[in-house]
Amino acid sequence: MPSRTSLSAKTSAELLSYIINVTPELKENIDLPVQGESIQPIGKIIINNQRYRNAFINTVNLIGLTVIKRNGWDNPWNFTKRGTLRFGQQIRELINDLCNVYDYNENFSNKERFLQTVVPNVFNYIHEINFQKFYQTTTSDSQLAMAFDSEDSLFDFIDNAIAMLYESLKYDTYIVDKYMLCRRILDGTMTSIKIDDYATLTPRQRVSALKSVSNKMTFRSPNYNPAGVRRATSFDDQIMIINTDFEADFSTEVLATSYFRNEADMKSRLVLIDGFNSHDTNRLTELLGSAFVNFTSAELTQLATIPAVLISHEWFMDYDYALDTESGEKQTEFFNPTTLENNHFLHAWRVFSTSPFENGAVFTSDTPSVTSVSVSPSIATVSKGQSLQLSATVVTTGFANKSVGWGVDETSEQAGVTISQDGKLYVPSDLTGVTTITVTAQSIYDGTKTGTATITVA
Repeated sequence: MPSRTSLSAKTSAELLSYIINVTPELKENIDLPVQGESIQPIGKIIINNQRYRNAFINTVNLIGLTVIKRNGWDNPWNFTKRGTLRFGQQIRELINDLCNVYDYNENFSNKERFLQTVVPNVFNYIHEINFQKFYQTTTSDSQLAMAFDSEDSLFDFIDNAIAMLYESLKYDTYIVDKYMLCRRILDGTMTSIKIDDYATLTPRQRVSALKSVSNKMTFRSPNYNPAGVRRATSFDDQIMIINTDFEADFSTEVLATSYFRNEADMKSRLVLIDGFNSHDTNRLTELLGSAFVNFTSAELTQLATIPAVLISHEWFMDYDYALDTESGEKQTEFFNPTTLENNHFLHAWRVFSTSPFENGAVFTSDTPSVTSVSVSPSIATVSKGQSLQLSATVVTTGFANKSVGWGVDETSEQAGVTISQDGKLYVPSDLTGVTTITVTAQSIYDGTKTGTATITVA
């Protein structure tokens, strides 16, 4: 969102003075209100002149964006927005892993070795626009007239009508980001860190466990992102998301009793969450439609065990699509002369996504483990030259990684049968000597846990 200016107006007269001063059309033709006197006379001048009324409404729209906060809320997760997309429909994320290393030999037999091309170890991921919404509210001339009736009415008019367009978008941004985070956790694509004996630990001991992982994340490691990129995340780039109950204990029992506050403080930035298991499901259904997968009671129970999550500052990949020259939102309005109403619209197009290359860890009191792996369909028939999509269901505890590696039996592999990383089996048209294929899905987290499917070649 565009940057917001601050307005210190405390009375309707001060607010009206501000509106007049920043609106050339009004400043040139209307006197400023006198403090302590009614603003109704000025209101009548504005309401009875269409040119003045339009100029007033246009400025009120801006004020709704920048100023009014009587029912306002500052999204604590404003760090999730990465930038603005001005062209195209996609964000392509690229990252380099470490370079290959080779042994030195002064008698190297291959004299042309230095001419060989070595392709960089580059990972890429595509993020697409997946949020195109608009918000609408209506104001009337009668409402505008009432805005000049009392001390608080002008504030209420702006607050309830215009500013809530932006407040709605802020709230929706927060709940969508929180939903994405919790889905990533439940999918097992965040490194799970068990805090031993969590229930019996003091707040100081719990903080110590979190700080230990924060320290480790400052060193290059492939252990904190699903792509396995050797990443390091400095303290300045770390964000610790902690639930409100944990933060309360941390503030009162750790910081309050610490002689040396710097030693007690987290070096990463602290951000609050109102519970990992608390979600506005009705609103999320409106926003995401069929893309929203509601949480089961078992999933909510799991999420309730999380005291904190540690992520890189760039873990979220949220981008505005530039609908306006100055911002990622487009606000418009029009006057309906048949009803004497003003319709106000706020359009927002966004990329809501997360990075598979950035470091992240979820803390839990449960032991991460894989209970079972099963493949669906477990029995099927495929003709030569055809393919079959298989899927794996991985049951875990403690948010263990649910990823699997796919493979086929040695005989089938030698005969040319292949299976992709996402479980798509392909049987070549010239396959010979194979009538049955055994497909295996092996847990990445625990290689002893596998699931199989038996595929008959028609």
